[in-house]
Amino acid sequence: MHLLTLNDRHQALGATFGEFAGYRMPLYYSKPLEEHRAVRERLGVFDISHMGQFEARGEQAEAFLHHALTSNVLRMHDGQALYSPLCREDGGVLDDLIIYRHSPAHYRIIVNASNRAKDYAWLARLAGKRGVALQDVTAGHCLFAVQGPRAFAALATHVTPRPDSLPYYGFAVAQAFGGEVFMARTGYTGEPGVELAVPVAAAEAVWQALTGTLGATPIGLAARDSLRLEACMALYGHELSEQWHPFESGVGWAVDLDAPEDFCGKSALRAIKAAGSAHALVGLEVTGRGIAREGYPVLQGGHRVGVVTSGVLSPTTGKPVALAHVESAVASIGTALEVEIRGKAVQAQVVRRPFYRNPALRA
Repeated sequence: MHLLTLNDRHQALGATFGEFAGYRMPLYYSKPLEEHRAVRERLGVFDISHMGQFEARGEQAEAFLHHALTSNVLRMHDGQALYSPLCREDGGVLDDLIIYRHSPAHYRIIVNASNRAKDYAWLARLAGKRGVALQDVTAGHCLFAVQGPRAFAALATHVTPRPDSLPYYGFAVAQAFGGEVFMARTGYTGEPGVELAVPVAAAEAVWQALTGTLGATPIGLAARDSLRLEACMALYGHELSEQWHPFESGVGWAVDLDAPEDFCGKSALRAIKAAGSAHALVGLEVTGRGIAREGYPVLQGGHRVGVVTSGVLSPTTGKPVALAHVESAVASIGTALEVEIRGKAVQAQVVRRPFYRNPALRA
């Protein structure tokens, strides 16, 4: 099992650990509910250094990524980040990732930890065809997510440029806490904030500054999951997989079938969209007693029509909510369904996503 660079620091903070994607990760430090509320109401910091980090360099870097991804890379400008599924030729989702354009010849790529090796092999094959150098730089930097309504104010006097000067999904190479960091206005919580890539040599000092000087609460994976679920952000292996295509996984908005030139999966996805998806990702609110969990069957009139991909008792709304893959015929807002919870059909209803929205996120 891999250890985070700051493993000893997390242990000293009293973290309870678990294995995730081959890493020993903090699940929580105090209580997941308290950590969740700290991010929604104040300021939290996550060590997400398990995420994969790649660099693509070469004259054809833009063309390489435009071919690899379903989003339109050609529309990007320097200093902009872009979310995209990474698809197989048949439209199945290999991963979802974010790319960051330094220039048309230089991009940073952040991928899910569980798919790091698979993604690198897939992308390296495509990059090699265009003479683009792809490098795995994960070991050189720690990743910290600083999230919450106080994030920008707390960082303002410690980071140049100021985080609130960046547009949503913008990034910059910044000066922070006495050194250079990569700073992006991105996150996985539904709250304003930034993600920082910090050289390993400076990671301890930056973490100390974030938790000490700024007063950010350390947050583990348990709260990270409940936060992203309230914001209806997909998690690979739950809402996304190679067995599902983007249009039935809630990320069809990140597929640009009108983009010039072909990308991996474009023909298959065009045909799928023309024919109509058989399934859709929906938000559910459980109106009966119980919490819908991953893998629980979704029913209508006693017949199985889908499966829960993620579920939680929402700390913010106090309601049991879930994401589910269901047949398109039952995906309309307001449709009455049931979730089979411990052998009993419990009433639920299709509701709008996300379950939680902070208007300041994109402001």
